[in-house]
Amino acid sequence: MIVLHVVESFSTGTLQALRVICLATEGEVTNHILHGSRDEGVCARPVGFPASVSFIPWPVGREISFRKDVRAIAVLRETVAWLRPDRIHAHSSKAGALVRIAFLGGRIPLFYSPHGYSFLRRDLSWLLRFTYWSIERLLGFVPHVTVACGTEEYVRARSVSRSVVYIPNMLDLTSIDVAMAALDLPVAFPKSRTALLVGTAGGIRPQKNFSLFCAVATSLRETGMRFLWVGGGEIPPSVVVPENLEVTGWCEHAETLSRLAACDVYMQTSLWEGLSIAVLEGMALGLPILATPAPGNIELVIDGYNGYLCSSVNDFVSRLDDLSKNSATLVAFGAASRRMIEQGFTLTQLAPRWRSLYRHYVRYRCYG
Repeated sequence: MIVLHVVESFSTGTLQALRVICLATEGEVTNHILHGSRDEGVCARPVGFPASVSFIPWPVGREISFRKDVRAIAVLRETVAWLRPDRIHAHSSKAGALVRIAFLGGRIPLFYSPHGYSFLRRDLSWLLRFTYWSIERLLGFVPHVTVACGTEEYVRARSVSRSVVYIPNMLDLTSIDVAMAALDLPVAFPKSRTALLVGTAGGIRPQKNFSLFCAVATSLRETGMRFLWVGGGEIPPSVVVPENLEVTGWCEHAETLSRLAACDVYMQTSLWEGLSIAVLEGMALGLPILATPAPGNIELVIDGYNGYLCSSVNDFVSRLDDLSKNSATLVAFGAASRRMIEQGFTLTQLAPRWRSLYRHYVRYRCYG
């Protein structure tokens, strides 16, 4: 079976989610990826994909542009005519829209993974969010199956699409464990010896709320606590980065895992999420999670079990202060995070569901 994956936002979490899907279906599916390119440091041949995967550049942009989008649809159709795939799987909102517009008749079985709907973006006006919702609602009538990566996304998908299935984001624990084994980390917390090291991973963009992360770090400067942002992007002019916060710039995935493995706490300040791969990786590394109560985050943080949900700077500061004084809680929360991953978010557990999905399109199209 040939599956053509179509993705505009070929970076960060979407990139890693697609990588693991390819690993899960290797041997049964021949995967090809038609991808856009954002200036976020992603190399021409991303690492960690099966050798059988081919990558095809796609001239597409993130925002709506009639001229560019018409060209992108033309290239998409040319690629499909040449490749003759058995299935097309669109990833993220822009690719999902263009694929459904290009193949309105349902001649080729279509799948669509939103990875966080555009109409949830908090950096847009209500009118633009409503426009994106309306587009999703209209395109929901095109024959396809929407694959939600989290329970909150599943609920949202049911309001705009006729056929929806839920398969959560998953991790290849082997690569996580290799990153941990490569580090000579102390058993006791804090790993950073003198004070907590609080980390996160992601691009500096509105979704990730870099300003909130900086505000928390600034509030804890005098405690000796250190903060790590693994990722790059343009720092907003209005944001002052405190001296106890290191911004690494873009890193390869293996280096990202290694840097996070050295942390004591994973802190997620995002405004919206589908189901964050970065948070899942932090959990797999055995880290307690502090996160905003955004859609997606609330599925991964059980208050008082593997971390806390925090709504403000004061919430984050208070919880970090408490954790810095209680190493037993850090250890217990970290173990609970890892346990949650092992119980429901591994490639081994979820690979059969992806293979079944691609095999039985008609069944999922009719019954969800």
